[in-house]
Amino acid sequence: MTRFLAVSNRKGGVGKSTISVMLAHAAAAWGRQRVLLMDLDTQCNASLMLLGGEGWEKASRSGQTIADYFYDRFDNVAGDESVYIVNNVGDVAHPRTAPGRVSLLPGSQQLEDVQGELYLKQSKKDLHADAVALLVRSRMKRLMRHFGMDYDLVILDCPPGLSFAAHAALDMADQIVVPFRPDFVSQFALDRVALLIERVENAQQLASIPFAERRYACLPNCLTGAGHERLLIEQIALDHPLMTTRLPVLDSIARAFDWDERKKTMEQKYAEALAHLRKLHTEVFAGTQRRSKSA
Repeated sequence: MTRFLAVSNRKGGVGKSTISVMLAHAAAAWGRQRVLLMDLDTQCNASLMLLGGEGWEKASRSGQTIADYFYDRFDNVAGDESVYIVNNVGDVAHPRTAPGRVSLLPGSQQLEDVQGELYLKQSKKDLHADAVALLVRSRMKRLMRHFGMDYDLVILDCPPGLSFAAHAALDMADQIVVPFRPDFVSQFALDRVALLIERVENAQQLASIPFAERRYACLPNCLTGAGHERLLIEQIALDHPLMTTRLPVLDSIARAFDWDERKKTMEQKYAEALAHLRKLHTEVFAGTQRRSKSA
């Protein structure tokens, strides 16, 4: 059964795309899973990491992006979706295969425009605005779920904004990883995204849901070892499920953002970050995700 994993936060610059790509590599290399990464962010960072600039531009010119998929297949979900997929992406060579086993539905800078156009087209059906929004979100959710027939894992790299596609991804995800930097702005962003994920209206309703029953877990990222970080993490852990993995600021993680046409092993790709990635992989994919109220 396909698993849908979203990586999301209302705040930008917290490492969502980098973590999405790291998890895709880990699931393919160590979990031997068929992985699809779906780039829902108009910044297209995950696509650039996995295809490089020229590869992403080629996919865009050939109509091989998520915006093209949503627009072309909005009224014809049953069509062949594989034409929009770029296979064997990334610069990691996985065990037992010469190329990688990660596939990509590339992102598009036009995705927000396409979503607006689809909304306007549906508005002509004389529906209430809320009904139109629900229709667009539901159809996008159906389109995203359509890929479940071909992959073991679908990773949804979400944008910080509240687009129809982002709402649909959070609605359908089996699990959500919420990366954050330990600062005060991140705390407010976590509070907001948690309400969306758990489909509640306020903090009181959220607090009534036990941590073990929530679909999301928060991942401290870009840690520098500064004293204030621990205090902020402890404060966030009072209100939100917290992962035990901690990702420090490392050159190897920063370099992972750069695409390389040469294939390499996981050890070569992630170097001193490998131990942290293994722990993250275990928490997210091996059924041992530990949620705690303390840092």
